[in-house]
Amino acid sequence: MARIKRIYYNNATYHVSIRGNNRQAVLKADEDKKEFLRVLKKFRTRFRFALFGFILMDNHAHLVVSTNCAVNISKIMQAIALSYSQKFRRKYGYTGYVWQGRFKSNVIENQDYILNCLEYIHNNPVRAGLVNHPKEYLWSSYHFYHAGESNLMSEYIQIDKFAG
Repeated sequence: MARIKRIYYNNATYHVSIRGNNRQAVLKADEDKKEFLRVLKKFRTRFRFALFGFILMDNHAHLVVSTNCAVNISKIMQAIALSYSQKFRRKYGYTGYVWQGRFKSNVIENQDYILNCLEYIHNNPVRAGLVNHPKEYLWSSYHFYHAGESNLMSEYIQIDKFAG
């Protein structure tokens, strides 16, 4: 059975998630997470999409991105997933699929949904029992949104702060 073709929208904002194959850890170590952010930064520059938020967990990642009319979300995610997969395979001597199937994406239709989505992804490590508060988790865009918080990720990625 053929998979359903994606529908693309110009200048759309998406909540995107990508998961490790068989829920395996693909962002195992801090260096892996840094590498994923470097890859994200590279393609953010190349494709000129806006990045409003992210969270990197060991076995998956969430992104809130806004595309432009020149490139669609599939092209962006294909480039990110393929580039990171090649680095992951080389580092760990891994063969086979790194990511589980296609990425998931939902169109974000209004500002309230963006804010709810950011809150949802920033609380992911709290729901997973890793931390008591999102500010305790380093690998997210939470710190970009809270004045006075240290921005440890700024050397790896720049966030287009959503001011809605």
